[in-house]
Amino acid sequence: MSCHEHVIDQLRDAGVRLTPQRALVLDVVYHSEGHLTADEVYEQVRVQSPYVDLSTVYRNLVFLRQQGLIGELRLEGQPARFEAVRSGMEHHHAVCTACGCMVEVGHCDLAGLEATLLSKYGFRLEPIHLTLSGLCQQCAASA
Repeated sequence: MSCHEHVIDQLRDAGVRLTPQRALVLDVVYHSEGHLTADEVYEQVRVQSPYVDLSTVYRNLVFLRQQGLIGELRLEGQPARFEAVRSGMEHHHAVCTACGCMVEVGHCDLAGLEATLLSKYGFRLEPIHLTLSGLCQQCAASA
C-alpha cells in the first residue's frame, strides 16, 4: 500500500480514472519533501517512464490541484511549485524578498489572524493558502 493510497481512493470514489501517468505524477509529488516545479516533477517521472511528455505532466498537475490533492505555490518571478496536500499538515509560506528562503508556517500560527478577521470584521476565512512576504532573520539583521 502506498503512502498516498487514501488519495487514490479519493480519486476513484469521485469516479476519476487513475491513469498510469496520473499515478506517476501523484507518486513523485507525494514522495517529495519539498516544493517541486513542473520541470522537476517531469524529470522524476521520466526516470520511471521515459515516454511521458512534459505537457502530460503539466495537465496532470493542474488536474490534481483542481481536485485539491496537491497544492500550488506561486512566487513572483519564479515558476509555480507543487506539493502534496496532507490532512492535518496544512501550512502557509513566509518568503524572504531578499534571499528567497522559504519558511513553512503552521496553520495554527495564524489562528489569531483568523479570529481577528471574524470578530472585528465578521469575515470567515475559507480553507486558504497564504504566502507572506518579508525579510528572514539573516536578511533583516543585515538590512
